[in-house]
Amino acid sequence: MMRIERIETIGFKSFSDKTVFNFHPGVTAIVGPNGCGKSNIVDAFRWVLGEQSAKSLRGEKMEEVIFSGSSSKKPKGMAEVNLIVSGVYSELPTGEPNSGEITVTRRLYRSGESEYLINKIPCRLKDIKDIFLDTGLELKTYSILEQGRVAEVLNSKPQDRRFLVEEAAGVMKYKIRKAEALQKLEASRSNLQRLQDIIAEVRRQINSIDRQARRAEKYKKLFNRIKDIEIGIAVRDSNSLKETLSSLKSSYERLKAQEIEYSTKLSEIEAQIERRRINHIEQEKAIEELMLKVHSTEKEITEGEGRIALLKSEYENLKEHARKLNLEDSELRSKKTSMEVRLSELLQKDADLRLDARNLEGNLETHSESFRNLEEDIWDLEEALEEERKKLFEKAESVSILKNEISNLSSQSDAINRKEDKILEDRNAIKEKITRLAVLTEEADADFLVLNSELEVSFRAKDEVLKDLNNKREDLKIEEEALYRGREEIAALTSRLDSLKELDMDKRPALKGINILYYVTDIFETQPAYDIAIEAVLGEKLTSAILDNREAVKKALSIITGNKISRSGFIPADINPMSVFSLRFPDLSPQNGGIIGKAIDLIKVKEGFENIALSLFGDVVIVNDLDTAYDLWQNNESQHCYVTLHGEVLDPSGHASGGIEKGLLRVKREIRDLDTGIREKKSSMLAREDRINSVKDSIASMEDALLALTDDITQKGKARDEVKSKINSLAQEKTRYEKQMEYVLIENEENLKEKEKIQNNSNEKTLALKSLEDEKQALDVNIKKMQNSITHKKALLESLRAELTETRLSLTALRGKIDALTKEHKGLNTSMVEIDKKLEEITKEQSMLQEGISQRETEIREKEQAIRDSVILAQQMQSEFSKMKESLEIESSNLRQMEHQRKDTASSLESVRSEVSQLKVKKTELSLKLEHIKDTIKNTYSVTLDSIEPATLEEGDEDSLVNPMRQDNDLQSLKEQLQAIGPVNLGTLEEFEELKTRYEFLSKQQADLVQSIDSLEEAISKINRTTRKKLEEAFESLNKKFKEVFTLLFGGGKAELILLEGDILDAGIDIIAQPPGKNLQNLSLLSGGEKALVALSVLFAGFMVKPTPLCILDEVDAPLDESNTERFSGMINSLSENIQFIIVTHNRRTMELADYIYGITMEEAGVSRVVSMHLTEEAVQ
Repeated sequence: MMRIERIETIGFKSFSDKTVFNFHPGVTAIVGPNGCGKSNIVDAFRWVLGEQSAKSLRGEKMEEVIFSGSSSKKPKGMAEVNLIVSGVYSELPTGEPNSGEITVTRRLYRSGESEYLINKIPCRLKDIKDIFLDTGLELKTYSILEQGRVAEVLNSKPQDRRFLVEEAAGVMKYKIRKAEALQKLEASRSNLQRLQDIIAEVRRQINSIDRQARRAEKYKKLFNRIKDIEIGIAVRDSNSLKETLSSLKSSYERLKAQEIEYSTKLSEIEAQIERRRINHIEQEKAIEELMLKVHSTEKEITEGEGRIALLKSEYENLKEHARKLNLEDSELRSKKTSMEVRLSELLQKDADLRLDARNLEGNLETHSESFRNLEEDIWDLEEALEEERKKLFEKAESVSILKNEISNLSSQSDAINRKEDKILEDRNAIKEKITRLAVLTEEADADFLVLNSELEVSFRAKDEVLKDLNNKREDLKIEEEALYRGREEIAALTSRLDSLKELDMDKRPALKGINILYYVTDIFETQPAYDIAIEAVLGEKLTSAILDNREAVKKALSIITGNKISRSGFIPADINPMSVFSLRFPDLSPQNGGIIGKAIDLIKVKEGFENIALSLFGDVVIVNDLDTAYDLWQNNESQHCYVTLHGEVLDPSGHASGGIEKGLLRVKREIRDLDTGIREKKSSMLAREDRINSVKDSIASMEDALLALTDDITQKGKARDEVKSKINSLAQEKTRYEKQMEYVLIENEENLKEKEKIQNNSNEKTLALKSLEDEKQALDVNIKKMQNSITHKKALLESLRAELTETRLSLTALRGKIDALTKEHKGLNTSMVEIDKKLEEITKEQSMLQEGISQRETEIREKEQAIRDSVILAQQMQSEFSKMKESLEIESSNLRQMEHQRKDTASSLESVRSEVSQLKVKKTELSLKLEHIKDTIKNTYSVTLDSIEPATLEEGDEDSLVNPMRQDNDLQSLKEQLQAIGPVNLGTLEEFEELKTRYEFLSKQQADLVQSIDSLEEAISKINRTTRKKLEEAFESLNKKFKEVFTLLFGGGKAELILLEGDILDAGIDIIAQPPGKNLQNLSLLSGGEKALVALSVLFAGFMVKPTPLCILDEVDAPLDESNTERFSGMINSLSENIQFIIVTHNRRTMELADYIYGITMEEAGVSRVVSMHLTEEAVQ
């Protein structure tokens, strides 16, 4: 079982030095005057367990727990409390093995820093709270109770009293876990909402990305060429930097070797210095020890001389005392002889006087016998009279008691009548309150039904809006997906179009300074069936450029020839193909099935370019196959060019060619088709975007409506909850009044029974009073007769007494003389005995004096010899001290020389280190430049310079390494060409992949969060079920024990705990208490002592249901009177078998209960001191 072993305080409040309080099983009391610091021990417990409120520790700031100083002690810079607990076998948060005993530490510095430790290992406050969770050693439980907190149990709200049942049920860990789970649930829901917003944004980004193709080929060529040149420049610069770094490295290594040499030498010198210092310290210590021995020897010599002087003085005193004793012995022996003579004379005189006394005694005996007989008669009469008087007094007392009892019964009857009126008044008042509460409850129920109905309407409206909103969102999703697909299709078509256009452009000549009107493929269109035939017959002419005139053609050809550009074709726009009109075409009638027609008739020519088309197609005939072409050619039609649909060409010279052309016409047609398709798609996308915007507007309106409905539901729900809370509150209040009504009815029934009992008792006592008064009158008559008889006998007795008195006087005088002689005789005998005793004592004392004189003579001789020996030893040690002092001075000189050597070496080392540091800085700068070059190349081109071999550089690059100027010019020209291409989106695809990956990751996170929320809700539900069961069982047990303890502490009465209506997880607790002999009333009307007992009844009941390892009570017994303290002590005594009690008290009866007592005093203002006592052993510890 967990047990508190001790608590240690250092600099905590008024305990300035380390103070240890050991605690044992049973009861420990802490006592002391007001203001001495007793409650600071209780504060130490609260503080080390994690109290964060300075107000709860009776301060304004937490810094005030640090000892603030006193007149003789400085303020401390830190407060520390260690709590040592045994019987803790749970796993420690620090991870170390658990031996069953742990030390919990809390420290606070004046700087404001604080720390918590478990077994001297730093930890969190939460770790400490987890260890003591549900053990009873928590701040919010009833294990630490001050006088004010006891009152809070009664004065607090029903909801605030829940901790009593929660602690008894042991559900604090469930409560904390539930709070943590709710916090996690709220965080998860918030995260889920944010995640859903992010997912929607990512989805929007994905939908908005246009898949554009890359104009990559030219861009890559230029980019790679630029890359090669820039890498070449980087290689050149890096090689130069590496050579410089290599030179610096050699210098650095040389200086580093010198640094190591000097550093090693310095370490050796410092080691020697340290050894010499240790030797120096050891010599100083040896000298100091020798000096201590010298001082000790000198002190022994001085003490020995003082002892000898004292012994000599005692020797002389003893001799003088012996002389005085001899003189006293002689005087006593002379005095004894005189006393023996006087004693003989006194014996003779005593015999004569005793004979006369015997004669007088005979006469006195005769008169005394008569006197005694008469006196006995009087005594008998007086005793009989006294008996009668006693009887009379008893009767009178009984009469008085009966009258008082009858009067009291009358008063009680009046009080019961008044109480009956009060009960009737209370019953009517309670009945009126119950009726008023019923009316208020009906009104609240009606309001609740109205609000509930309105809420149902709002919920249905919200569901409808939510359903429409989900439908709209589904429509939006479908439209956005269609938009996304449409944009992807447009992106794909655009990419294809750009590729085809670029392919088309690549086939056309591009010359600076030449005005190109059109290309051949731009001036005509044909049907797809004739594409192959037209491409075959035109061949390279398809890529020819159309210029203004012949002069432009000549200029273009001159440029091509001069710049050695690859071959290109040109046609002047002013061509006049007159020779074509004189051609005779073969029979093109439909009967000739092999001929399709003239090419010029099968194409559509751009207006203004008919002559060019005629020059290109004027002599071309399209036929089905090559056989037809040969037939026509052999029939004297050789002036024409024949081409089949498969691309086979037979020219006028009879030359035939075939094969697949590059399909430029098909590309051109596809470009036109793609342009048309993209325009149609974009138009469709615009319409779809309009529909999406319309749907979004509808969704926004619905979301606004949904938000308004949600706000309305929230407000109505809050209003309904308030009404529900009001209904519960009214029900609780009604239950409380109904309970009070039950108690009032029970009290009224008891009151009626008491009234009947008083009336019967009053009648019985009235009859008894009449009987007693008759007996009293008879006793008065008898007493008067006896008084007359006594008066007569007393007169005779006085006459006889006079004669006896005269005889007694004579006998007394004679006896006086005898007594004087006897007294003197005894005095002499006593004096003689005393003289003999004194003589015997003198003899013994003389013997002891002689022995003391001999002892001192012997001791004087021994001390004198010891002093002589010590003087010799001191002289020897002084000689040795001088030698050691000389050796120490030599060692100090050597140490100073070594220090100079160390400083010189350290100076040289510092100089070398300075040079090393400068080289290191230069080396770092060059390395940074080299790394910058490498990083630039790596970040720009994802290539590392170290992986580039010189052989991999192109020949041109190697030349450029030799000619940096040319290299820079080439690089600038390439960059200009790259810039001329315009912006190219190279990262769109990567961006899409990143967004897609992120979308999948976020979706997975969303699913995980949903699963986490479900798990948390299930865990909270499980915790609620377990907590509810434990609370129900604990409340039943606590209520039962509370009734028992209340009856025990009050010696009767009734009490009960009432669980207010509602879920037991949140329901408040009301306390009903009726002390014996009192009406049921509000707890606030009870006296201070009664309040304390009611509260302690609840707390002790909690201890019985679930004992805590420790209970600290701080002056909770202050309001209790002596009888209540007895019952309180008895309860503590019975509970102390299982619970350690620490009680701060001023009450003596409580102190008597304790097994151990700690007394706290404050001898110095502001500083507490501790005294402990174990009462069982009756010994101060």
